[in-house]
Order: sequence, then C-alpha cells, then structure tokens
Amino acid sequence: MTSDAAGAAAGTKRPLPEDNTEDNTAPPAPADFVALPFYGEHKKAVSACSFAPTHAQSPFAPGHDGSVAAGGGTSCADADADASAAGPAVPAVCASASADGTVKLWKLTSEMLERGAVGTEAEQQAKPGPIGALRTLHGHARGINDVAWSPTAEYLATASDDKSLRIWDAETGAALVELRGHTNYVFSCAFSPQTNLLVSGSFDETVKLWDVRSGDCVSTLPAHSDPVTGVDFNRDGTCVVSGSHDGLIRIWDTMTGECLKTIYAGGNPPVSYVRFSPNGRFVLTGTLDSTLRLWRAGDRDGAVDDAAAAPAGGGSALGGGGGRCTK
Repeated sequence: MTSDAAGAAAGTKRPLPEDNTEDNTAPPAPADFVALPFYGEHKKAVSACSFAPTHAQSPFAPGHDGSVAAGGGTSCADADADASAAGPAVPAVCASASADGTVKLWKLTSEMLERGAVGTEAEQQAKPGPIGALRTLHGHARGINDVAWSPTAEYLATASDDKSLRIWDAETGAALVELRGHTNYVFSCAFSPQTNLLVSGSFDETVKLWDVRSGDCVSTLPAHSDPVTGVDFNRDGTCVVSGSHDGLIRIWDTMTGECLKTIYAGGNPPVSYVRFSPNGRFVLTGTLDSTLRLWRAGDRDGAVDDAAAAPAGGGSALGGGGGRCTK
C-alpha cells in the first residue's frame, strides 16, 4: 500500500451510528506483505537468488523474438498489454542457485502475483503449492554460491565450489563459457554494466576480472588476506569493490588494478556482503557483527571524509562508529 493510500484509508470515517456518536475507528489495514501461494524447490540448500533486471525485456516473455533490450524498457502494464494476445505476461523472472549444483529459472506471471495480492483470505491462507521451474541449468560439479544476471538479462553467471565460473545463455540454458583460474571455492560474481567483463571473488583470497567473450582472465588482484565474500562493479564499470573475511572493503580501478581505497569498520568485523549504490557514490556492506553500514565511496582520486564514511551512532541500523576509509 502506498503512503497516499494508507493515509486515505486512515482518514476515512464510517457512517454515524444511530446514537449520533461519531466512530473514528479506522477499518483494519490490509497486511503489507502477503506470502504468495507458490514456491519452488531445489534438492539442497538455496544459496542465492536474483531477479532479472526489470529495465530489460525478459527473453521469456510471450512473443519475444529472441532479442533483448539493453535499456529503457516498458512498464508492467505496457508489457501485459503487448503480451495479452500470446498469453499471461511475465513481469518477473527469478534465478535461484543451490548447493545441489544447479540454477533454476522461475517465471512469475501477472496472474500469480494478482492471486497473492487480491485473492480471498481463504486463497491467501491456502497451503502453498509447488511450481515447476522454467528451466534448470546443469554443469557445475559442486554447489553454486552465487548467481548474477547481465544488465540486459541475456546472460547468467554462476560461481561454484568446483573452483569455476560459468556463463549461460538465459534464454536457452546453454553453457557458453567456463572460467577457470581460481584455486579455491568461488564465492561471488558480478557483470560489468557493459557486460564485457565479469568480476569474481574466491576463497583463494583473490579478485579476478574475466573477459566474458573469450573466457580469459584479464587481471588477478591479490586483494585480501582472507576469503573474498563479495564483489561488485560501480555504475560505469570503472571501479570494483571487494569485501572479505579479513574485515576490509577495497575499491579497485578496473583498468589498472590499483587499490583506490581501503575501508574498514571498528573492530574489523568480517565482511559478508558488498554492493555499490545505483549512483556509485556509496558502498553498502554487511558484516558478521550483525550490522549494515553505508560508506561514502568518494571520488576516484581517493578523497573522502572519514566522518562521512563512518558516521557516528553505533546504535543505528546503518552506520557504526569507529570505521575508517583510507587510500
């Protein structure tokens, strides 16, 4: 429910009772979140899941001609109208990775989403039923730790305990390229905005940059002194961020491999998650001390204000005192 709708609901009064006493009690608001009566299954633990980029036309939409839009896109309403003649629209496609060594693709149609959102109470509380995977990708010899979509939703990348990465055609499920070079489990991966590079982080403590077309490793960064648990590109692909169990967050120049900044929180808690903000100005991190921190990435020349990078107020959900950002 939007804030406007919630405000309207709260401000609506019931008709006056017979005794002319005004009842200001607002009707109960509907639940903010409703569990959809569907679920998908793997044979082992699910390690990662990711929705296909919403700005790109899904290659699984009815009537799709095989091409994938690089940007712009249309609204869900427009997509529904365009696809109505061919069948239910596909507003969302999700990829899930598992310790069973597979990736499954799931499509959520408008009908499925509407059933969960506006269905009767009995329908919403009904026992969930399984849905079939749109496609299952096989190829890794061991469990998969991460799955990433390309910005155009044309490709998927997977990082596995078999020390390899694979790039897949999302529409056909074909394995296009196998990337080998890490000497230990590969824990994370991400495409560059141009889709020409893939970055990976591994338990071998390195960050690697790969040429997507050839599968060659173009750069190896001796990034950390403990396993690398997260990697990401900034909005224009000029920088990469990496996080590690050594407690450090590092920002790298994609072209030169130079470490532009090293960020760490007070107490040096192990880092489990890193992500650039959409505008590239901030880095969000998750650490094993149960804290989310938002850091200002600063300019590419390394200039950054420590106070802005690690705001005080250790009790807040975002930000914790005692951190530093150094070049």
